[in-house]
Amino acid sequence: MAEVLSQNEIEALLTAVSDGKVAATDPNSKSATEPDSKKYAKYDLFSQDKILKGKLVAFKGIHDRFANLFRFSLGHSLKKNIAVKVVNTEFVKLGEYVRTLGQPANLSIFENEELKAPMVLVAKPSFVYTLIDAYFGGAERPYNRQIQVNQFTAIEKDVVKRFVLKAIHDLEQSWKLNYPMKFQYQRSESNGEFLGSIGLGDAVAIVRFQVEVEALSGELDLIIQLSPLDAIAHNLSVNITGQVPGEEEAWKEHWLKELMDMDFEIRGILGQTEKSLTEIRQMKVGDVLVLGQDAVSPIPLLIQEVPKFKGMIGVFRGNNAVRLTKDLSKETEESNDGK
Repeated sequence: MAEVLSQNEIEALLTAVSDGKVAATDPNSKSATEPDSKKYAKYDLFSQDKILKGKLVAFKGIHDRFANLFRFSLGHSLKKNIAVKVVNTEFVKLGEYVRTLGQPANLSIFENEELKAPMVLVAKPSFVYTLIDAYFGGAERPYNRQIQVNQFTAIEKDVVKRFVLKAIHDLEQSWKLNYPMKFQYQRSESNGEFLGSIGLGDAVAIVRFQVEVEALSGELDLIIQLSPLDAIAHNLSVNITGQVPGEEEAWKEHWLKELMDMDFEIRGILGQTEKSLTEIRQMKVGDVLVLGQDAVSPIPLLIQEVPKFKGMIGVFRGNNAVRLTKDLSKETEESNDGK
């Protein structure tokens, strides 16, 4: 039961208030002991970010591997220095993402037939124009947001599709360690509301990538519908790090091919001699220089200024030539083994 003040207590309290010993408070105002609302962080009870991140921890490893593979694919195709990194991953409804998506944009739709799991690669203008500039050897001018363009041209769409197909292949490789995925390219759209395979109310993961092509950079988003992944939730609950099987071998083959295509300078030294500056100044046309090399002795052959072979001077099919007689690198290996 609530306590009731006596008349004497009420009069004593009023006297204390009038004397200033007790502060009077407005009943409509906040109490002095009431905590400030700014100390509390807003929390969305409907948000599933933490729950989904806990279930889909494998996303980090999968998309880190994709960034590495796609960097290799772009670098091999464009012959430029490429950097691809994962910016962040967020879980939203597709409609929320579409409302923030500017124009123009290229949305490439592909799907895993087994799980009926559609995904979308969103090529934003910054990425498209960076790709176009690098592909056609432009002047590396950054994308100007003030330029009003509603649609990409047919040529731009064709170039984007070429690299989207490479990205889809790389995405298949990046999924191998967790769950083998085979994706089928469907079509491209310019408006997120017309995706069809993913409803605007469906929960999706948005994985953002930053692609840097030397002095230029662009943004690439990957949209993943989450509900079809429930069937393989156990495969996505553990983050598996490491390379995709065969990836190391692919790099090895790539660098071997690059090395085999490189040009090297081979120089044969016919002989050497030393002269003082005075003797050189006294030289005239017709003088004979005696080299410290017998005409019938093998000469050293240098590759990139490193002695590698010895050979005999001769003629082959009407051209001056050198026939290799000794491999100096083997002698170096044998002497090192002897040590």
